[in-house]
Amino acid sequence: MGFTVFAFTTPFQDIWDLFLISLTVRNPQNGGDFANFFGLVWPIFLEVIVFGFFVGELLEKYNPVVTSRILAKHKHYHTVIIGYDHLAKRIIEFCIENKKNFSAMEDNEELVEDLINNGYPVVIGDPTDDSNIETANLADAKEVFICVNDVRISLICTEKIRKINKECSIYVRVFEDHVQEYLKQEELDAYPFSTSKWAMELIHKWCEDKEGKAIVIGRDRLTHRIAHHISHDHNRETYLFDDEHDGIEFVQSDKLHMINELTRYLSDIRPHVNLDEVTQVFICWKLESEFDEALYLASKFSLRYPQIEIYIRIADEELIDLVERYKAKTFSTSQNALELLQQIVTPDSAIYPEKGIKL
Repeated sequence: MGFTVFAFTTPFQDIWDLFLISLTVRNPQNGGDFANFFGLVWPIFLEVIVFGFFVGELLEKYNPVVTSRILAKHKHYHTVIIGYDHLAKRIIEFCIENKKNFSAMEDNEELVEDLINNGYPVVIGDPTDDSNIETANLADAKEVFICVNDVRISLICTEKIRKINKECSIYVRVFEDHVQEYLKQEELDAYPFSTSKWAMELIHKWCEDKEGKAIVIGRDRLTHRIAHHISHDHNRETYLFDDEHDGIEFVQSDKLHMINELTRYLSDIRPHVNLDEVTQVFICWKLESEFDEALYLASKFSLRYPQIEIYIRIADEELIDLVERYKAKTFSTSQNALELLQQIVTPDSAIYPEKGIKL
């Protein structure tokens, strides 16, 4: 507009001079009120609107969280991992190592910060929110792994995904039998699985033909199930140390003794049970910050009560060597769970084992 007006109002100027005048780099001779007004408005327009808009867009594009979201939105026929626990981490690592097409969804940004900073497609937010489901392009996903601890979220995600995608495989980590049956029905056609049940298969074997008292230390449902199994199914005196709960949801046997105290040292246990009569100890803490305490407790059991068999719940195989120093056995590792999951996925799955790999 300025170039056109100045071309008619400022005679005897070449094109380059008109261009500089229209950018307010040079002042026109006898420009009049329009030139003064144009010189005032143009810098405001240039700085506030043009530079403000483009620079803002540019910065937004290079915001790692936004960039990861954009990458996820443009994925097609991909694998989507919802949640970021130890198993989900293993699935993602497998996809990265084998260059599989994937994206992730997680509500807690801190958990997936490394993925975001490394430029992988991640959607931060509630996985049940329709806008996040759309951004993750779940309508075009090949398969979905739901690895969240909240059964409600798992069910809502499964139902919403199935409404928009009738073909994709949906694998849902859930423990309850009735929920698994619900997920298997024709309308949802999902593949439910339980890492806790896989862990319990080992517990069953370890407890066969065993006698003596048992100690179980932990807080979650798997911990309670182990204590219930030993006390109820094997009729053994079992001492459950749980500092958060005063009961379990399973039928409580009179052989099960609940101690609502935090257990870090042998001195915390001795007032409640004669350790000379104990034959098995299950340390079921699952927080990474508690591994040092679990290892310390295992070392004390191994040193002072060598007759006790020690079992420690860990997620990372890299820690197995530390545990084996004290002749302890591990269970519920994420790598073992991944290998068991690989046995139930369809051949077109991103985590389907390559030929020649034996599980």
